Parts: sequence; structure tokens; C-alpha cells
Amino acid sequence: MRSLSLFILMAWSLGSQAEEPLGKIIFTNFCFTCHGMKGEGNAQLKAPSIAGTPAWYLDGQLRNFREDRRGFDPSDVEGQLMSASAKALNAEQSSAVSEYVASLKRVPPVATVAADRMLGRELYRECCMECHRFNGEGEMVFGSPPLVGLQDWYLMAQIQKFRHGLRGVLTADAMGQKMAFSARFIESENALESLVAYIISLQSPAKDEMTDPFDQALLSGQK
Repeated sequence: MRSLSLFILMAWSLGSQAEEPLGKIIFTNFCFTCHGMKGEGNAQLKAPSIAGTPAWYLDGQLRNFREDRRGFDPSDVEGQLMSASAKALNAEQSSAVSEYVASLKRVPPVATVAADRMLGRELYRECCMECHRFNGEGEMVFGSPPLVGLQDWYLMAQIQKFRHGLRGVLTADAMGQKMAFSARFIESENALESLVAYIISLQSPAKDEMTDPFDQALLSGQK
């Protein structure tokens, strides 16, 4: 890890001569391998899209990985990989790459799960909307990130991790504990698939900010 941090420092010093920001240097040398050059993610590597995610959330999650609040369980392979990567960054580097990733344009995910979106809408309103808001854009005040922009397979995997004690079980992870509690109400595979199918339907912002995008689709006759 020390050699990796040294490499980052060397890359930054060389990049500074070309006026490249630290965050971009870190991303283009390390993060893109899994998350893609546009931050679009990679399903084969189970790496989610991160482009456009708020910097406050990214930085907080990198800190969680560094301090073993995420990726602590050996059976969480992806979490362990991220933990190792995060521990190669210091606080300044973490903040810098978070700011850069937040500046990238969000890449809308392609739906891969077909399920009952009406059921998903009800589950979302009961379990998710209070924190993640009606449009899935999250709320910094609640520490809740956007769900839009994330792939359905990643959303399913994370809810399963919350349900099975691989994430959100440590007392130091207050936000994670809230999610682990909410995930308990997603009791079946059908419910899980329906929920994420509905979340994917929120990708297009509603014209009327008080109207659910899915409601608009129903009104316009779209399926």
C-alpha cells in the first residue's frame, strides 16, 4: 500500500506540470480499471457506476472502507477489493478523487431485471422514499445517496449484503445500520427484483417535480 501511495504522489507531481488535478490522476490511473473511464461501472467485475455520485457520499464510503466499516467480511469479495484500494489513499487523495468522480456525467443504467414495478413502487414508498426521496436522488441531510444511476444488479447485491450482515452491522456505521434495518422488509426475491425494477424506472426525471416519473409513464401509456 505504501508503494501505491508513493506511485500516486509521483503521478501527481508529474501531472501537476501538465496542470492535471490530483483527483483525475488517481481516477485515470487506478479507479478506471474496475469502474470504467467514464465511471460507468463493469458488470463482469461487479463494479457499479459511480459517475456523478455526490462527493460527500463517495468520500464517506472510502473512509468506511479505510476504517473497516465496509469490506470487513472475507465473504464480501468486492468489498474487500475496495477496502484494499481505499487504504492506499490518504484523506486528501480520497477527497480529491471523490470530487473528480462527482464531476463526471451520470451514466444511465440499462435495466436487466423484469419484475412487478407496481409492487416495487409500493415497497419503495414504504421503505426507501423517506430517505432517498420520491425521485431516488437521495438527501445529504439524511446521509442518503442517489439510487438513480446505479445498476439494478448492484442495488440487489447491496440490499442482500445489508440483509445478511455483510454491510451496515457495525455500531460505527450509523447510516449503514439504518439501511440494514430497512432491508429486512424486503423479504423475498420477487420483492427485491420488483423494488430495483422500480428504482431503474426513476432514471428519467419527472417534468413535474411533485409527480412520480413512473406515474407519468402510466399516464402517457408507456409500460
